[in-house]
Amino acid sequence: MIMTALARVRPEEVGIPPSAILRFMEDMTERNMNLHSFMLLRHGKVAAEGHYYPFRKDARHPIFSVSKSLTSAAIGIAIGEGLISLEDKVIAFFPDKQPEAVHPYTASMTIRHLLSMQTVHRKSTNKEARDIVFEYLHTPPSHPPGTVFAYDTTGTHTLCAILQRVTGTTVHEYLETRLFQPLGIQDIEWETCPLGINQGGNGAYCTSEDMARFGQLYLQDGVWNGIRILPEGWVEQSTSKAVDNSSAGILLEGRSGYGYQFWRARRQAYCAFGAGGQFILVMPDQDAVFVSTANTMLNRDEHQGILDSVWTHLVPSMEAFCPLDDAGYQRMRQRLSALKLHLPKGSASSTAATEVSGQHYRLSANEPGWMACRFTFSEQQCELIYVHETGRPRILCSMNDWHIGPDPFYGLPSACGAVWADSSTCLIHIQLLELQQMFILTCRFDRDGLVLQIKPAGSLSTNHLDLVLIGTKIDAL
Repeated sequence: MIMTALARVRPEEVGIPPSAILRFMEDMTERNMNLHSFMLLRHGKVAAEGHYYPFRKDARHPIFSVSKSLTSAAIGIAIGEGLISLEDKVIAFFPDKQPEAVHPYTASMTIRHLLSMQTVHRKSTNKEARDIVFEYLHTPPSHPPGTVFAYDTTGTHTLCAILQRVTGTTVHEYLETRLFQPLGIQDIEWETCPLGINQGGNGAYCTSEDMARFGQLYLQDGVWNGIRILPEGWVEQSTSKAVDNSSAGILLEGRSGYGYQFWRARRQAYCAFGAGGQFILVMPDQDAVFVSTANTMLNRDEHQGILDSVWTHLVPSMEAFCPLDDAGYQRMRQRLSALKLHLPKGSASSTAATEVSGQHYRLSANEPGWMACRFTFSEQQCELIYVHETGRPRILCSMNDWHIGPDPFYGLPSACGAVWADSSTCLIHIQLLELQQMFILTCRFDRDGLVLQIKPAGSLSTNHLDLVLIGTKIDAL
C-alpha cells in the first residue's frame, strides 16, 4: 500500500482566516474543554490540525461509536457486492441462534432497521454476553421494528455478525482492502467479542487523520483518487434522515435526525459521533470536514460544545477567497505547537503546601482498601502515595504542567498534572493515554485533616473509585 499524506496548506489558501482557528482554540480553552486533537479540512486539504500534549499525531485513539459509521460503510459495500440487501431479515442469518418460537416482531426485523436504530428493543441488550447476537435474538422485543428510535449498540454488533456470516471474514478484514488500504488508513485496531466478531458499535481505534480521511471520502460521495469505494448513492442514502430522533437520550445538534449509523447535523451537515467528543463532522455546503478526539465524559452533553464552537467560529469565516495574514498565521502556528491538555487555572505553590508536605493521613474505610496516604509538595512536583496492604501506589504530578508516568489505579501510561485552585485546595488531574479515562482528585486540606474527592470520567468501570475520603492526621504511615 502506498501511503499518501493529506495535503497541508495555509488556511487562507482554502478560504479560512487564521484568526478563526485561533478563536476556536481560545473558545475550547475558555470552555475548559478536554480536547485531545482536532483537524479541519477544506477542499480536501488540511487547513489546521492540533494535538494536545501528550497526545500525539500518530497515536491511535478510541473512537467509540464512530465505529458504527465504519460498520455502515461495510454494509454499504456488501450491498454493492450483492451479498446482502436492506430488506433481508436479520433472523435468517442465524438459524443456529434462533429461539424455539421467534416473536413476530423479531422475525420481521431487517438490516435497514438495525442501521437506522429502529429495532425491536428499547435499548441495547446484553453487551457483556459471550454471544451477543444470541442474547439479542432471545431478548423479548418491546415493539414492532421501524416504529421507535432507540440507540442500540448491540444491533450494530449484529450487523457485524451478519457480515461475518456472509463474507467469512471479520468486518475489519473485509474493509482492509475495500476501504482502509485505498484511503491510506494504516494499523487501525478493532476490538472483537469473545466469538471473534468485531465490536462494530464501539471498538475501533485510529488516528485523527484516519478519521479525516473517512470523512473526506463521504464528502467526495464515496470516491477516492478517482476510484469509487462506496456504491453510488450510498453516501446520500446512509447520511440522510431515516428516522426522527427527538427521543434520543443525548443532546447532539438539536436531535436533527438519524441516518444509517450517522447523526444529522445543522445546515445540511452530518456526523459520525463517539462518546466523549469523538467527531467526524462532514459539511457539504462548506466543502469541509472537521474531526476531533476528546474526553468530555465528566458531563453528559459537554461534547456538543465542540460542535457549537465549530459552527460559531470556523464555519462563518469560510469564504471563497481569503487574503494572506502572515502575522495571524504565525500566531496560529505558535498556538498549535504549544497545545497541551486542559488543566484548571491555578498556582504552582501555596502556603498550605509547606504545611502539609510530608504529612500522613489515615483514610476512612473505602472499597479499594487504601488505609492511609501522604502528600509531598515542591514548586515543581506533587507526589501522592496511597498505603494498601498489597503495596504503595503513587501519583507523581508536575505542578501546572503534565508528568508522564503510570496512574495509581491501573498502572497504565498516563499524564498527571496538579494546580492549587486556592490556598487550601489542590486539584490533581490524571488522564490515561491509551484508554478513554480520566480522574479528577480534589484535595482539601485544613487544620484537622484532609477531604479527598476522586471523580472518574471515562469508559472504564470505575464506580468503586468514585469516592470521598476523609483523612485524619497521623504521625507516620
